Amino acid sequence: MQQMTSAATSINQVNPAIRTILPQLTGLTILDIGGGKYDSNKIYAAGLGVTLYVYDKFNRTEKENIEALACNPDTIVCNNVLNVIDDGQAMRNLIAFCASFQVPCYFSVYEGNKSAIGSISKKGCWQRNWKSINYLPILKKFFNHVSYKGKLIICQ
Repeated sequence: MQQMTSAATSINQVNPAIRTILPQLTGLTILDIGGGKYDSNKIYAAGLGVTLYVYDKFNRTEKENIEALACNPDTIVCNNVLNVIDDGQAMRNLIAFCASFQVPCYFSVYEGNKSAIGSISKKGCWQRNWKSINYLPILKKFFNHVSYKGKLIICQ
């Protein structure tokens, strides 16, 4: 069971992976899993003609989460989420949840100190400290096609 809520990891800025992914997705509906409490990504997406819904069980209201899950997404983004889940089974459950939508999913992670040793990074925050490539074997258990480009993991 996940011990840390990850709520304190939410920051008010457009995620770098969002800047990479969204310009290619104009006109689509995107579900941002673990998108945090701020609307920076939604505002950025709207400027590109992308409809972005944010689901975050720790940082969004129940109403917002219900609306997000009902959005019928064309694509899912999950940025800097896998790396802040301190329980391996909870992380796999989140990956399975993303895969259940059966749409392309884009993952990015903050690699922390790259030690592969999970630890508390600041009060109320935890980091897995894995390199992006270390997530590939787990993602391949849930998706038929997994590729890696830069620090972006693309799953279908």
